[in-house]
Amino acid sequence: MHASVRALYVFLLSGAPWLQPQTAGPTVAERFLFAAANQDRAAHQLAPLQWDEHLALAGRLHAYEMARRRTISHQFPGEPDLAARGGDSGVHFSLITENVAEAPNSAEIHDLWMNSAGHRANLLDPNVNAVGIAVVQAHGEFFAVEDFAHTVEHLSLEQQENALGVLLARTGLMVDPPSEDARQTCQLSTGYAGSRKPWFVMRYTSSDIHRLPEQLQSRITSGRYHEATVGACVADRQTPFTSYSLAVLLYP
Repeated sequence: MHASVRALYVFLLSGAPWLQPQTAGPTVAERFLFAAANQDRAAHQLAPLQWDEHLALAGRLHAYEMARRRTISHQFPGEPDLAARGGDSGVHFSLITENVAEAPNSAEIHDLWMNSAGHRANLLDPNVNAVGIAVVQAHGEFFAVEDFAHTVEHLSLEQQENALGVLLARTGLMVDPPSEDARQTCQLSTGYAGSRKPWFVMRYTSSDIHRLPEQLQSRITSGRYHEATVGACVADRQTPFTSYSLAVLLYP
């Protein structure tokens, strides 16, 4: 957690006696909203969401802030935006969205979300796979946050290369062990590293390590290439969104 978010957390807890840190897992209200969300997703033939405690932490910090201000918003002045809150809380994601609400009870909160087009779309989004929910009770109201994300596996460079190598081997290519030349090629904007010239080089970023880009698949199915090597490099982390940076070198 970044220092700014940790400082916000400490300030909220020390500045309001009715705000207490959560230590024993989801509350009854949070469990209700989690079950209600998955029940509605099942009714629409959508995969259930997995509970993510990192998302719940991001939501909890924001719920505290809404309770302190006695109003709802997706971002208050001086507060990190949703993507930054998710990244600061330790979530690895390629997509993140949020529902917020204020109501006397959790059942009414869920009804409010399901009867609002934007909130309903977030809850029934087929592209998200995880959720964290936070409910803070204060001033006779429940202040609720529902943070959704499409989470991305946190993999080392070696794990990324192994996963990509498996995909390429399934196409019939002979896949050489990852090399330092391939990793350096991944870092370049053009050209290649090393003395062996590939017939084709593709550098790409993706949040899905288990799917080959269509352009690369087309090249492989041309029948011109029989050997490949792969390299991974550190992705651009100027944003809190997670992706993999990869290079594939194809040889005859």
